[in-house]
Amino acid sequence: MASNDKPLALLVLIHTKSRESRDRVIALNNANLSFFRNPSTQHSTRAIFTPTTRPKAQLGMVPSGEASTLLGLLEIWSSPAAFSAVKHTPVFKSFHSRVAEEKLYDPARDMEISEWIPAAGFVARKGEKESPKAGIVMLAKFVLKDNDLDVNRDGLVGVLGNFCDWVEQNEPGTLTYHVLTSEKNPGEVLMFERYKDLPALGVHGKTAEFKAMFKGTGRFIQGKKTVLSEWEELDGSFVSTTPGGAGLGGQPKL
Repeated sequence: MASNDKPLALLVLIHTKSRESRDRVIALNNANLSFFRNPSTQHSTRAIFTPTTRPKAQLGMVPSGEASTLLGLLEIWSSPAAFSAVKHTPVFKSFHSRVAEEKLYDPARDMEISEWIPAAGFVARKGEKESPKAGIVMLAKFVLKDNDLDVNRDGLVGVLGNFCDWVEQNEPGTLTYHVLTSEKNPGEVLMFERYKDLPALGVHGKTAEFKAMFKGTGRFIQGKKTVLSEWEELDGSFVSTTPGGAGLGGQPKL
């Protein structure tokens, strides 16, 4: 697990039994939203998403035949200790008991959980308690060249981080642009991106700054192994740098 003095991000992919099972898991999650929004949990981000239905979109993390049954979450906790404490609460245990009773998925077999450490960029802009709801979530997983992982990871994070700063200042339609690294899988870097809508995603990919950034990453990554996935963010999500986000009173409008 990540170092105790660093935030912990979890990317969770849940392979449910059916679309009905997925919808039931979503409903159970939303029933616990007030718990996860309580600042005492030290839980600042809980983005919930399903694979996009947009034609010809990239779905690299979605196994064949699972577009209507896969559920994804990206969570950020203040520390591994905060997440460990939540796992021992009645709410957390009750949720997983219901999942088991209703046979919605098998946690041991049907959950993929990877741990990440926030490294650069923003999940919500400075001064925002909570980011507005996104129309599109993108996940991009990069595989580093293995000749020198430390050098290549630092180089890639540097290039991406500089571009994140530019995006934060110049692309209001890009709601989140966040770089994460992994201690368990040091050869990988993850980008967590959220966009207001499809036009915002289109603008993002056409700027000269994006093209320069993309070119700059080539020294550090095995480009053919990059995996891109597009998702739709669900109600019940909150993305913030503050534990609990903006609270249950609602999130800001863009």
